[in-house]
Amino acid sequence: KQWYQRRVAVGSQSFPMEYVNDDYCDCDDGSDEPGTAACSNGSFYCVNKHFKGQLISSSRVDDGICDCCDGSDEVGGQCSNNCKELGTHTAEAAKKIRREQAIGFQTRLAYVTDGKSAKARRDQDISVFATEEEKLRAELEERQAYKEQVEGPAKEAKETAKAALEKVEAEKREAGKEKNRAAAELELGRIDKDNNGEISADELLDYGKSEDSLLPYEEVAEMVEGGEIETATIVDMIQTQIQNKREEQERFDAEEKKKEEKRAKKPRLRDIVPTPAPDENSDEELWGEDGKRIEKAPLDEFDVDLDDLGDSEDDYEEMEDEEEDESQDPAPIRNTVEYDPETQKLIEVFNEAESLYNEAKSRHDGAKRQLEDVQKLSNLDFGPDEEFFVLKGQCFELRDDQYKYKLCPFDRSDQDGTNIGKWDSWEKGADGVNKYNVMMYTKGNSCWQGPQRSTRVEVVCGPENQI
Repeated sequence: KQWYQRRVAVGSQSFPMEYVNDDYCDCDDGSDEPGTAACSNGSFYCVNKHFKGQLISSSRVDDGICDCCDGSDEVGGQCSNNCKELGTHTAEAAKKIRREQAIGFQTRLAYVTDGKSAKARRDQDISVFATEEEKLRAELEERQAYKEQVEGPAKEAKETAKAALEKVEAEKREAGKEKNRAAAELELGRIDKDNNGEISADELLDYGKSEDSLLPYEEVAEMVEGGEIETATIVDMIQTQIQNKREEQERFDAEEKKKEEKRAKKPRLRDIVPTPAPDENSDEELWGEDGKRIEKAPLDEFDVDLDDLGDSEDDYEEMEDEEEDESQDPAPIRNTVEYDPETQKLIEVFNEAESLYNEAKSRHDGAKRQLEDVQKLSNLDFGPDEEFFVLKGQCFELRDDQYKYKLCPFDRSDQDGTNIGKWDSWEKGADGVNKYNVMMYTKGNSCWQGPQRSTRVEVVCGPENQI
């Protein structure tokens, strides 16, 4: 060309061709000196035949360092041309990568087939499970409506019966108080020996010392010492003691009744058929739980005193009762509500309705969980052709000099058991185009006084799955 031209912001400049590579920087961007080091911001192009072209800074031309494999950046032939060797090595490496990618591509095709088949099955399952869930939901709503319908009358009848029982109990308590009061007044007559209507200190102390006294002597002595001997107070104290003894007796009777009912359900020792003793002359071998043979011993080697085993089955039952007494606290006496036939019928109807509702709820909840699990799996992005589905449920490990890493695709990643990320999403790679180049795992365990851990996994095509 006769002229070398370049456009700049202030207009257009033209230079003769001899200005190019004349070792003088004429253009601000150094574009007129691509083959010299005249411009610090210029570029020099290495042709690098048999390898690949390369742009280097003009400042690296003729600096005594071989930057281009063909040596063109240093004049005088001081750099050897090794582009052919580099090209050969690069070509072999490229062939290896292409072979691995070919194998990976065939594997991908198989993965696509499996992934699409799995997706078809999931879609079918979702349809079936959704229909079943809808049917069970309708059944549940029907049974819930019936339960609510019968719950009102049953609840009202129970509350009426409970109110009636509380009234009866209140009347019993009042009658009991009157009875205890009368007994306390009678006991007061024993204390007032001179029948003058007043209780002296000596009379009260004598009563406290008697064996059948209802008042502990310590309390009596304390009352006398305090000088507060009031007849009403003494009556109240006696009445309280009478009530405590009555409740204690009722509790004892209830516990005895419970033990008797339990004994009636247990087989008596005399009714248990003993296991026949093994025949020591038999050739049959005995084997233990550990799989080893048990050696037989002559019966005369066993020395057992039958008297040590207890005199009767009553001893055995008493021991069991004692164990139960130690493990259970005495339960308070409670009155059980006995309903009239009409109320009992309403309660039974409600109980049956509630049982049917619970059964329907259990079936519906199970079907709903099953549907949600399949939907959750179906919502995962396994690639445009479902090719990454086969990785779900697999885990891959890698150990370096310091840590052991474990990656479970679409689940989580670990570093020596520490959660360093849960599956989040796909991200585009360096090319900014392919969405399925990078897997992101986020919201792992927090670093010490720092952010939560995360893992970035780059996905490349290869002959086998590994990290």
